[in-house]
Amino acid sequence: MFILAIPHPKSTNPTTLIATLGSEAQVVTLTLDALLARGESIERVIVIHTAPGEGPVSEAIARVQAEFASGHYPRAIHLIPIQLQTDLAPLADVDTAEGARVAFAAIYRAVRAEKLEGCRVHLSIAGGRKTMGVFGMAVAQMLFGEGDRLWHLISQGKLLDEKRMHAVAGDAVALVEIPVILWRAVSPVLTDLSEIEEPFAAVERQRSLQLQAAIDEARVFVLGSLSGAERRVAALLVREGLSNADIAARLGLSTRTIEKQIAEACAEAAVHWGLPTVSRTQLVALLSLFYAVTMGRSTDDKPPVSG
Repeated sequence: MFILAIPHPKSTNPTTLIATLGSEAQVVTLTLDALLARGESIERVIVIHTAPGEGPVSEAIARVQAEFASGHYPRAIHLIPIQLQTDLAPLADVDTAEGARVAFAAIYRAVRAEKLEGCRVHLSIAGGRKTMGVFGMAVAQMLFGEGDRLWHLISQGKLLDEKRMHAVAGDAVALVEIPVILWRAVSPVLTDLSEIEEPFAAVERQRSLQLQAAIDEARVFVLGSLSGAERRVAALLVREGLSNADIAARLGLSTRTIEKQIAEACAEAAVHWGLPTVSRTQLVALLSLFYAVTMGRSTDDKPPVSG
């Protein structure tokens, strides 16, 4: 069941911990303890888990709930369990393609709901199946902002062996931040994907935006940085894969002239894309999408600039 409609208490900077949970209840409390010790003002803890049944997941959920009921944490911190569920029934395990899709959607929707409320998110992927951790990383890339963090928990020794819910002095435990490359930071063309409710639709949208961004960037380069002669050479190089000698024969120029024009185009590309150098092969790769979509259209001359 998804319980995501509960409004946050009034706060200038609401913060949420979202944690995946398997059979080890302590991954939730140890992560929460570490964040609180860092001065984070966590207002609610969302725990994503499979259907409990009568096994270790059920015991783990019960242990987490008991910690919050015991008064160990301030009453201002709200615990919200989210059970994974297909269209037909609760999900017992993330061990099928359908289960993986359900887990991905649940993590995505949980993070998205918090971001839409303006919350900072700490996402812990230490618990549950590895599949859930992988999807957690993907969701972080898709939806995180600069203030959000992705975490893994490492515990050793007696703390791990005894499965204690809280660490004491001398226990080996560490909260490790996982670096996240944010989609929205990769390109200004990538719009806010939090507007898209379904994660797989968001992935397809991101792919489409990246493709268009690559084409637009190449278009700016070809029409803005290359001379007419260089554009003619680049078109034959990329569209037809001709050798220098073949391009020279086609254009009625010397091979040396073609070599010089390609070298100049590569140098301009390095400046345009902020690269140390660009080889002939790299130039073809950078321009292939642009020339594919402009196949049959001349790019020899710049289009008129509207004023």
